[in-house]
Amino acid sequence: MLERGLAARKAKSVFFEERNTIDIYIEDTAIGYKKIYKCILNRVLGESFLINDVFPLGGKTAVIQSWENDRNKRNRPQLHIVDGDIELLGGERRCDSGLYTLPYYCIENIFLCEQALLDILVEEDPEKERDELSSAFNFTEWNRLNIEPLIKLFVTYFLVKKYAPTIPNIHYQVSKLAKDNSGIVDSQKVDARIAELETEITKVISQDALNQEKESILRIIDGNFDIKKYISGKDYLLPLIVTRMKSVVNTKVSNITLKHRISQRCNLEDISDIENFIFHP
Repeated sequence: MLERGLAARKAKSVFFEERNTIDIYIEDTAIGYKKIYKCILNRVLGESFLINDVFPLGGKTAVIQSWENDRNKRNRPQLHIVDGDIELLGGERRCDSGLYTLPYYCIENIFLCEQALLDILVEEDPEKERDELSSAFNFTEWNRLNIEPLIKLFVTYFLVKKYAPTIPNIHYQVSKLAKDNSGIVDSQKVDARIAELETEITKVISQDALNQEKESILRIIDGNFDIKKYISGKDYLLPLIVTRMKSVVNTKVSNITLKHRISQRCNLEDISDIENFIFHP
């Protein structure tokens, strides 16, 4: 069934070949994401390729399967793009000819761009100047207060996936961990969540083994506590940052509209190497 559905979704690209000089396949099928990817990819690759369409395949497994199926029968430039996901905490990021794994948990992480977010705040507030909004928004404080508890939580999520995969984890609502409308998590709530999950993990491995696993992950990331890289932008960072933005300005902008607006101006330096992994026939 996966093969049949994948083939049908991929077949669409054939009908758009005159509109594109490269076939680009992505995971996200949600409304608005084709436009977001098209904007971002045109900003990075637009000087080299004509990109009017991207093709969602419906999940990481489907995209990687598509890449593997096409490895020996490509006749056009091609690129398959997948999320980094929680595997980044294990040091796993696969990039190859025709396959690019984002250097972030997911595409939403690219929107954690302070200057782009400030641009939106300036546009949404009719009176306050940029420096005043910047001071109220205080992205540096938001990052500093969230980074350690959220990294610790996602290290635990990594181990849950490894040892207790039936336990719900990443999709736990971040609003349950928030302190208030500041977009900052409550470290005590996060610690309680971690303790709850570790209780499940230690039903499978010992506490000593758990501690060793955590130390191993921290060695892999080598003190690189990068909130933008390792934490889910979709489920955690964007909800938190939007909450903070709405505490600074009175805005009713929808999340998808916000993503579209940020995609037009966010810093793309972290994916500037994407062209190196395009397959050329």
